[in-house]
Amino acid sequence: MDALIVASTQKQQHALTDVLYHENINCVVCSNAAEARRASFNRPFDLFVINSGLIDEHGNELAAALADANDIGGVFIDDYSRIDSLAEVLNGMGVVMLARPISRSALLEAVRIVAASNARVRALKQKNEELTSKLEDVKYISRAKIVLMRSLGYTEEQSHKYIEKKAMDLRVSRRKVAMDILKTYEAY
Repeated sequence: MDALIVASTQKQQHALTDVLYHENINCVVCSNAAEARRASFNRPFDLFVINSGLIDEHGNELAAALADANDIGGVFIDDYSRIDSLAEVLNGMGVVMLARPISRSALLEAVRIVAASNARVRALKQKNEELTSKLEDVKYISRAKIVLMRSLGYTEEQSHKYIEKKAMDLRVSRRKVAMDILKTYEAY
């Protein structure tokens, strides 16, 4: 698991990475928001931890941008007085808010919660992509059946069997056969 750590001082950076190191989390450390944004463009991260009060911005904008652009959650550490005003927006994006001073166990628990949540989101995204692909397959196959029915006078059952047999004979997917049928019989 890879984490992006953003904190202004080396002391803060060391404290955060020390906790994550014991959880076998690889850390990329940045000292400001601009550096963190560049790092997130170069590689994907499984989560992020931001200690507010960065040199170039407060850090809440960075947390929102990372969560939105990469579909990952993270931990945002801020003063107790600001937590309530930021929590409504950031919590909805999958960012866990922690008020300073934080304990090692609180940070560790927040990171575990975010990691579990991010794993669930990744699994749901993968399932969504699979279902979208299957839906596309059905769409192409249905169109190809209609084309075969119109062009060759097949029944729906004959069209279905034709596509199935062609896919088995050629050892390709039914979608590929359907796309070939559409290329052959549909007017451009």
